[in-house]
Amino acid sequence: MNQTKYVGKDFNRAMCSLVALAILVGLLMFIALPAGAEGFRNSPPGAFNLGRAGGRIAQIDDSSAVQQNPANLTDVTNMEFQVTPSIIYNNAEFKSVTGQKSQTKDPWKFLPNAFVSVPLADGKAAVGLGITVPYGIGVRWDTGSSAFADPTGVLRYQTPYFAQLTTINLNPTVAFKIGDHLKIGAGFDAMWSQLTLKQFYPWFVFPDSGGTEPDGRMQADGCGWGFGGNVGVTWQITKRQRLAVTYRSPMDVHYDGKFEVNNITPTAAYLGVVPKTGFSSDIHFPTIVSAGYGIDLTEKIRVEADVEWLEFSRFQSLKLNIGPDGVMLPTTTINEKWHDTFTAGIGGDWKFAENWVLRAGYQFYQTPVPNSTFSPTIPDADQNVLTVGLGYTHKRQSFEIAYGLDFYADRNITTDQNPALNGKYGITVHLFSFAYRLSF
Repeated sequence: MNQTKYVGKDFNRAMCSLVALAILVGLLMFIALPAGAEGFRNSPPGAFNLGRAGGRIAQIDDSSAVQQNPANLTDVTNMEFQVTPSIIYNNAEFKSVTGQKSQTKDPWKFLPNAFVSVPLADGKAAVGLGITVPYGIGVRWDTGSSAFADPTGVLRYQTPYFAQLTTINLNPTVAFKIGDHLKIGAGFDAMWSQLTLKQFYPWFVFPDSGGTEPDGRMQADGCGWGFGGNVGVTWQITKRQRLAVTYRSPMDVHYDGKFEVNNITPTAAYLGVVPKTGFSSDIHFPTIVSAGYGIDLTEKIRVEADVEWLEFSRFQSLKLNIGPDGVMLPTTTINEKWHDTFTAGIGGDWKFAENWVLRAGYQFYQTPVPNSTFSPTIPDADQNVLTVGLGYTHKRQSFEIAYGLDFYADRNITTDQNPALNGKYGITVHLFSFAYRLSF
């Protein structure tokens, strides 16, 4: 009878926490801005995960385990609520083979993330919920630069000057301890996504018009849902050693929405172009498989090494379906031909004083984007990321900050499928993450 009351109390506390989290992050969703890091995957959510980016699977011990390794939720001994927003500085520069230049605007992006976890059955089980922004693109090129000049800019009619991919993922999870050495966990992913593209279009002009007509501005905007899941297994090899494996399933999102174009010329109107019509597209998000080995060197120092494999080869093309405007704006399939990639890194933490912890990490990210299909819409390159984090705990509350210095390799593109996109690309990224945790 007492055990029944205990379980019921746990369940009620869990439901209240999940509702509170959903309401809070529901408000944050409206101010989320996409960033983009590896391909279109955002930086690791949470100050713990950024602070020790190269080692965040086997030893993760806060509620963000929902995202990284749900098996480790059983390590969180108290009910925990965590809000951990990220702020990303992402700037790209372009110089064409003819010397024309441009750079991106609005480099600062905000990514809200939040987690809650509740232990059950005297620590033998746990439930959790994560709300994260796992993928994104946020690129706005300076249309006043020489590379977008009217009408001679090399990029003006060849690529979107604005591209935005936004995702918000809901990830309820459950975890169990099996004996003294094995933990397992599983979660469900429900991801909402929105895709927006804006580009200039050179309208046809009557030969005797005596001048030029203003360019059209096209905007495609659609949204949709994708569904998948994640699982994790952690094996406690010895008291000080752990091995963990995680799997996140692929997700497919079908986007439906509208296509709009303005400044329609008489010629375009005669050919049947209309201001508004339908739009649809599809994006295939990758499978992710990760493995990590962690060891406690002392009671206060831990180290972990991780590797990841990402099936970005699922993104072979981007099909843009436009309605009746197909007369002048036919359905287009953009070859992407991304390849599978990997990441590898190491991370750890040191409890150097009472209530204080210092984290550090290194991670290498291989870009999935080949030279032949490189696009200013998704400026990406190989990355070497150094991270550091600092955390402080006072009674039931914890505060943490993490910073990542992202060294992107320059891209010198000479063999692009669209020669207009050839040139030199430089990318500058700084990563910040903050966390506030409350334990009950």
